[in-house]
Amino acid sequence: MWRFVHISDPHLSSTRDGVWNNRFLCSMMPDVLACLRSDIAKLNPDFILVTGDIVSHRSKESVFNARDMLDSLGIPYYPMGGNHDFYDMDSRAWFLDAYSEHLPTPNTVYTFLHRNVRFCVLDPWCVWDDGELMPFPKPKDPVVQEMNLRDSRWALPPEQFVWLESVLQAFPELPTCLALHYPALPVPVRLRRPDYNDAGSLENGDLLVDVLSRYPHVKAIFSGHVHTNTIVKRNELVQITTSALPEYPVEFREVRVYNDRMEVCTHGLSDSSFSEKSLIAGREYTAGEEQDRSAVISLK
Repeated sequence: MWRFVHISDPHLSSTRDGVWNNRFLCSMMPDVLACLRSDIAKLNPDFILVTGDIVSHRSKESVFNARDMLDSLGIPYYPMGGNHDFYDMDSRAWFLDAYSEHLPTPNTVYTFLHRNVRFCVLDPWCVWDDGELMPFPKPKDPVVQEMNLRDSRWALPPEQFVWLESVLQAFPELPTCLALHYPALPVPVRLRRPDYNDAGSLENGDLLVDVLSRYPHVKAIFSGHVHTNTIVKRNELVQITTSALPEYPVEFREVRVYNDRMEVCTHGLSDSSFSEKSLIAGREYTAGEEQDRSAVISLK
């Protein structure tokens, strides 16, 4: 057995606090990471999967500072960008520069093999008002998205479908997982409330799931973005979406990998004060229900 850790939406290098579904406390992240470092060291994972929104503040200095904060965890990790990371072409270049030692290839779309599992990392693009797919949002969108994602849209460009299928066809004997910032499948209705802020999912997520249904060796999708723990299943494909580190419940996933299965477990930090500071009473739903907190995924 070996294991990896999944974290998402750490929003590092920022002191800006606010409210999303609970109190969103970026200012506590240096202390959160210090606690996380101690907690995951006890698990001794092979690597960490970081599914986007690594940084919040829009500057080159912040991107590199966030990189240094992730490096401080002392565990190899695989980063990917989200809407807060890729807000213009400069920010994409900063990302590639900052994480060059962590990326298998100098690209935001990549694949890697670890022991008995292949991983494919994807990079959705923004959908502009005219339907055109672009690798960055409209000029004013990054500021708007800090408060409201209601009208924001993302989708996988056609060339990434072509690339993905080429990898899946080349390695049909290997169990494969996808990782990307935006979920392919939306937050399930059972977790929604009248006051729930939904960050949205891939506009062509159903198409992605339909394509993956032709490749039974694809077992799981790991994502973030919605700041909510969810585990949903479509046929034999399981999507694991992990909540945001600066917001209740302030948790991470441990994934234990065996020859025949993966076991997904959810862990809070050993210092529970972080989640207590973030929680707004009555909004505990972002922790997910029992079925959103653990899963067993067959690799056969």
